[in-house]
Amino acid sequence: MSDRHVSVLYLCRGLCRTATLACLLGIPAHGFAESAALSGGVWFNHAFDDNNPVDRQTGGELGDVALILYADDEGRFGDYRLGVEFRLGDGSFTQPENNHTGDNFGFKYAWVGRQWGDTALVQFGKVAVPFGVPRLNFWPGEMLRGGYGDVQDVGVRFEDSAGALSYAVGYFHADDFGGTSTDTMDDNGHWGQSVCDALAATDCDLAYRKVQTLAGTLDWQVHAHHTLGLGAQWGRLQDLAPLVDVSGTITGNSRVNGDHQALALNYQYRRGAWQVAAQHIEVRRDLPRFDDPVRNGRQVLTTGYHRDRWFFFVEGSTAKSRTRGADTGRVYAWSPGARYQYGPGWIYLEYLWQDGDIDRAGDIVEGDFDAVYLTADFYF
Repeated sequence: MSDRHVSVLYLCRGLCRTATLACLLGIPAHGFAESAALSGGVWFNHAFDDNNPVDRQTGGELGDVALILYADDEGRFGDYRLGVEFRLGDGSFTQPENNHTGDNFGFKYAWVGRQWGDTALVQFGKVAVPFGVPRLNFWPGEMLRGGYGDVQDVGVRFEDSAGALSYAVGYFHADDFGGTSTDTMDDNGHWGQSVCDALAATDCDLAYRKVQTLAGTLDWQVHAHHTLGLGAQWGRLQDLAPLVDVSGTITGNSRVNGDHQALALNYQYRRGAWQVAAQHIEVRRDLPRFDDPVRNGRQVLTTGYHRDRWFFFVEGSTAKSRTRGADTGRVYAWSPGARYQYGPGWIYLEYLWQDGDIDRAGDIVEGDFDAVYLTADFYF
């Protein structure tokens, strides 16, 4: 077969796949002639880590630069929806060794969808996993939620509401694009890793990723200002070691032979300028190369207050491992901060202190850390 015939074959195959997806979502052919709204932004950050001797000498480091590009339907396609956020730069909150691009860029989210009425929406692509309560702060982000906060995975999601009840459910085939990515962006490395070396003790034990996950959340607005919520997710874990072991000592096929579960109880309060959120998260993971399941509980409390162009917040969290053999005590973290909207963007000032963290197995580890972050962004 000639190169020309191969090119035509791939072009036809791509058009067929596009047409099939359009039929599934009910998108008319003329809809592709429209143009989405494009916008962008940039942010950079000054960080001072009190535990870093260099920062104590220099006063910190200015970096974490990112260019962010957005595409949105903005109602131009009738009932059909589009959402894309693409980040480029070392401030993209991604890890090149663990994402599908192998570099400091990737998609935070990228989906197409359709809306029915005022409340029902179906999305297909990389979309938000319905679970828990979103964080209030911008940087440093997840804290002791550890992979259960602002998570975007690849799959399909449906949401709707009726009266005081609202819900969202979804099936997520993997946590990112590609065959070995374990980085959903913004999750700070709490779901395995995409490279390992079997000659380094226990390194390949953490070579796994989240796949074939069902997730859902149900919220009940019991009062004008009070909402109770329940979230749950269950899915499988894929052993990546045979695919990513750089030493070549692990043989055999990559298998889906682990699973994960999590349950979240949520409470939210909103009234005037105030907002409060509390959540309790129960976690269990049966990792492919671990003998005992990982178990732990996490609690998060956030409070925020708006005043004119200012938003002030404080978030505290705690976690405790119940994994067999774990000797980690209860750990704590807290982050007060503020942001100011100056017009086309925001300026953030945030402080983080914690004496523990969530590792790649999803369990609790001890370790002291505190830092100050000053971030500026601009959107156009």
